[in-house]
Amino acid sequence: MNSSEDPWKRLIDASKSSPEEPEPKLPRISVKNLRTTVHQLVLTLTWRKWSLLAAITAGLVFLFVLFNLHDDAPPQGPIILPEPPVFPTAL
Repeated sequence: MNSSEDPWKRLIDASKSSPEEPEPKLPRISVKNLRTTVHQLVLTLTWRKWSLLAAITAGLVFLFVLFNLHDDAPPQGPIILPEPPVFPTAL
């Protein structure tokens, strides 16, 4: 096989002759943008925490009102049979 037709050698030659790509630039982070982003994140988490706390409190108040204001039926007296039951006697 001819050395110029060898695909591996052509690949190596192509990689040697290609110009190197510049490294991608990292985005610049400014302190102002970072502070704004952190501030928004803290506000979001705080509102979520307070919303969850408010929902739990509302649920507890609802259950308290439901169980304490629920009218129970007046307790009935004990059931007393007028006569004891009569069982047939076996012979």
